[in-house]
Parts: sequence; structure tokens; C-alpha cells
Amino acid sequence: MYHILCFSRIKNIYVEQIKEDLLSSTCYLKDNLKEIMITVTVELPDLEIKKAEGKIKNRGRFEDIKKTVFDGIIGKRIGPGIFRIIKESVKTDESQIQMMLEECCRGIILSFTKEDLLNSPRPEDDEEAIKYYAEMVKKNVRLLNRCAAFSEGSRIIEYAKVHEK
Repeated sequence: MYHILCFSRIKNIYVEQIKEDLLSSTCYLKDNLKEIMITVTVELPDLEIKKAEGKIKNRGRFEDIKKTVFDGIIGKRIGPGIFRIIKESVKTDESQIQMMLEECCRGIILSFTKEDLLNSPRPEDDEEAIKYYAEMVKKNVRLLNRCAAFSEGSRIIEYAKVHEK
């Protein structure tokens, strides 16, 4: 095993619309030991995964990750159960690949809420803000656990639980 005195990790996810009906989400991870890039392409409006591919840097050069690693998610929709599908169907010795596929899916999901969040009112009162965002999470359950503000134990989620209809 390496004797590492200093360790750093960079993880970046970006989503881009490559055609009117196609979105691409890329997760890039680089640390002292490895460098991996995974890209997932989905078709709109169903968010069906059309393509998944990746590269991993071994011994100083990038190599393609075998396409068979991704076969289990091609044709699946990003939605409820996709993380379970990833865990069950993506078999590889590289533990980071499943996590990176999940991050690509989260990026796609969050890309649809970006405008809502940017255009949302900015209440001055904390209680009003909590109420507003709790309602937003109730209307779009895909937001749940996607960031710290919408995670279990946060004030927003606790408010939503207390005021469930």
C-alpha cells in the first residue's frame, strides 16, 4: 500500500443538453491514486438511459471501461429505483464507478430543478423560507436527500414531516 502523506480528491459533475431530446451527464473524479470519467446520456422526456461509458487512468494513460459494465442500466429510466438498479446490475472491481453513475443520475435530476430554485422567492423570514422549500420538496420528491438542505434531519424536511397532509 502507498504511504501517502497528502491526499486530495476532486469530483465534478456537469450536465449539458447535446440535442433537443438528449442530455449528457458527466462525472469526473481525480485523486492521488486514480482518475475516472463516466458519462451517461439520456433521452428526453422519459429520461431513458441510452448510453453509458467511462474511462479510467491506469499507469499514466486512459483506458476505456468495458461496455459490458454498463449493460444493466441501458434502457432504464432515471427515476425511482435507479440507484438500486445501479447497485444490482453494475458489477466491477472499481468501487467508484457505481457512485459516479449515481452522481450522473443526480445531476440529471437536479438539472430540472435548477430554474425553479433560481427563480424561487427569497423570503426574509426563516420560517417562510422553510415552509416554501418544504412545499417544493413535497411536490418534487426527487429533491429529497439530494443536498444537505433537503436531507433527513434538516429543518426543511422536519417541517415537511410535521405538516404532512
